[in-house]
Parts: sequence; C-alpha cells; structure tokens
Amino acid sequence: MIFLDLYKFLISLYFLRFLHHTYSMKKLLTIDFAEITSYIETEFRYEIQEKIFPLNEPNSDYDDLNSFLKQANDILQDKIRKIILLKHLDEVEIYKKADIDRKLFSKIRTLPDYHPNKNTLIKLCLSMQLNIEEAAGYSLSRSIKSDLILRYCFHTKIFDIITVNKILDHYDEKIL
Repeated sequence: MIFLDLYKFLISLYFLRFLHHTYSMKKLLTIDFAEITSYIETEFRYEIQEKIFPLNEPNSDYDDLNSFLKQANDILQDKIRKIILLKHLDEVEIYKKADIDRKLFSKIRTLPDYHPNKNTLIKLCLSMQLNIEEAAGYSLSRSIKSDLILRYCFHTKIFDIITVNKILDHYDEKIL
C-alpha cells in the first residue's frame, strides 16, 4: 500500500515537471529575439554622472551626510515583506521560483546587514512578478546590455527565470 502511494506520488511529480518543462519550452518558442534586439538598440544609453558634489571644509558633525542618508528608501527586508503582504504571495513559492534556498531567503528577510548580490535580487523580483517601477530600485542600467534585456523582460512580463536565462544566453550575456 505504501509503495503504491509512493509510486502515485512520484508519477504525479514527474507529470507536473513535464508540464512545467513543456510550458517553458512553448514560451521559449514564442520569444521574438528581433523585438528584444530592437528594444536594446532603442533603449541603450551611456550614463554620465551629472551630479557634482562641491568640496567643502570637513564638517565634524556630518549633518549633511546624515540628512542625505535619511532620504534612503526602505531597507530591502522591509520592501520584500511589504510586497509579499501586498500581493498575497507565498514565501516558499517565491524562493523556489527564484531558485534560491530557504536559508538564503531567510537571511535576506531577517538580517538587515546582509546584502545579496544583484542576480539574487533580480531573481527575487522576477519570482515576485514585479513591474519595472517596483524593481527599479535594484539598479537596472540603460547602458549595460544584460540590464536592458532584464528591463525588457520586466516590461513584457517575462517572469520565468529559465526563459530569462535563455534570452540572456542568446545574447551571450551572463545568466542569472
């Protein structure tokens, strides 16, 4: 009896993976690489630092720096928590879709001094299906080809990480 239940479970698991793979492949076949190339060519820009910081006498109380730091957005952990609550997302589904382990996700969520790398943040944004405005705080440049591809994926709602990686690979960019 136990073996029969285990057998049924394994067959259903295999079937779900087969469906996911088939869906991902169908989605890949509908990717219009010419459209992505056009998007990259029209959106590419060199970014130039326009802000000039005047050099003043050193200030021992750092009032200017403290007021500048207060302008910072929510810390990453709070932002992730707010999005999860606002969109009623399942945390387990998020870190599985993002292809990160539970310990790393927990570290990101709970340790304010932990700063994950850019690829991990992008995968989290994709798994939470954020739009480009919600993901904009994660520095997607208009002068880096891989960032433009990621911007395109957010803009066209391509949130499947396997598909995004295939697009990046097609353009000889480093995958997530």
